[in-house]
Amino acid sequence: MNKTMKCLKIGWGQIDITPDRPVYMVGQMYQRISQYVHDPITATALVLDNGETQAVLVSADMVEVPSLALKAVRKNLAALADLDFANVSFHVTHTHNSTDFGYDFLREDNEKVFGKDILPSVEMPEDIMTQEEGQAFIIEKLTGLIGRAWEARKPGGVSFAQDYAAVGFNRRPVFDHDGKKETIMYGDCSEPGFLRFEGGADHTADMMYTWDPEGKLTGVMVDVPCPAQVNELHTFISADFWAPARSFIRERLGNIYVLPACGAAGDQNPLDLLKISKNNKKILSQWAGQTKEVYRNFDMAIECAAIGGRISEAVARGFGHARNHIEYSPEFMHETVDMKLPVRRVSREEYDEAAETVASVKALFSKDNPMSMKDVVSAFDPQGVVLRWEMQQKVQDYCFCMHVLRIGKVAIVTNPFELFSEFGMRMKARGKAEQVFVIQLANGIGGYLPSEDAIAGGSYSSKPASTTCGPESGDILVEESLKAMDRMWNT
Repeated sequence: MNKTMKCLKIGWGQIDITPDRPVYMVGQMYQRISQYVHDPITATALVLDNGETQAVLVSADMVEVPSLALKAVRKNLAALADLDFANVSFHVTHTHNSTDFGYDFLREDNEKVFGKDILPSVEMPEDIMTQEEGQAFIIEKLTGLIGRAWEARKPGGVSFAQDYAAVGFNRRPVFDHDGKKETIMYGDCSEPGFLRFEGGADHTADMMYTWDPEGKLTGVMVDVPCPAQVNELHTFISADFWAPARSFIRERLGNIYVLPACGAAGDQNPLDLLKISKNNKKILSQWAGQTKEVYRNFDMAIECAAIGGRISEAVARGFGHARNHIEYSPEFMHETVDMKLPVRRVSREEYDEAAETVASVKALFSKDNPMSMKDVVSAFDPQGVVLRWEMQQKVQDYCFCMHVLRIGKVAIVTNPFELFSEFGMRMKARGKAEQVFVIQLANGIGGYLPSEDAIAGGSYSSKPASTTCGPESGDILVEESLKAMDRMWNT
């Protein structure tokens, strides 16, 4: 781990990654094929390099990190002078109106448990982008993006700001149903049994601004603890609220680069359930069911624009502070930490019960009488328990690489999870850095990492089918992240 305060060089790049043909869409439990493009999806890269320490932060309008593609990107960039690909950190905005440019992994899981014959058929357009074509497409795009950003390095400075934008809201309301308390993700808060939300919300917006030697703004990284999911469930390609956010930021601050990041937000979504419940009572259960496209009773474009406006206002306010505190030779450190967290386990009893349920479901269907998509989604939880039992016979730990940076008085720490917000708040509150950027959905696909309250409450995002690790792993992640960050203040 190097501690250096040499002059900084900064490189930026952005590229359009919008597919020009139909693709498999990911992010929901039912299968979707894209029908059209609502707005472009992009990938953006920021390079920081002072000759001794380097970091490349890459963000994409995708649901998850394209892990298979990144192996090929690394190989393609091996000859690039002075770049160590180990210093590249890749994260996503988690728009559910995108793709991973790869295979339909949910279908593969369905086939592992139920076989191919009884699953519902999905009509595929003749020109759908295949897995091989999708991988080739995103590999070429990301290779070019990172290479150009690296070659574009020029002397520059950085500064930071922290403000607030109401973007994320807790999506796990708690209800009293005949004396039993339970959590229902996207539950109807207007019903008599509604008590409270399971957790809070973090409305912090963390910003890192970059400048040229003359003090002209060149770009901004914006970390907001909320996934881009206003348009989820639909079948069009979209960057969601980041499309208007980027546009509004540029209207205010000029034609700069904008690199979005998603903070710890496993229990957050960009819609206020208190606001929309009364006018979406019947629709909310369909939305939570994730079995088909659902048209909710609000204008999604207006909602995205409103969120984008709030983000741009926070960025503009932060700009007023940041422009007076530019550092051209900040203290710069970057460490990668090989992490190992225990996989969440299921018991033999849980497995036996799930396997029995799966067997009873399979007995109801045949090749001539296949399952519906609703049947498949209804079996998601027992299917997940069966798959977890098989997984835990082979592996005990989930392994990933965590990136930790110090830039001046600020720390950046990554994780591969949809991390429940309480874990991120602990890191922000307890870290020695003046400001902590927590970036989730980075450098791996870890699933949800829920809190103890979420495990007790139940519902999607807290069960084995949608999680890789449990709350005890979240505790370990917090402590190890703090240790890694704080080491940079103790040297």
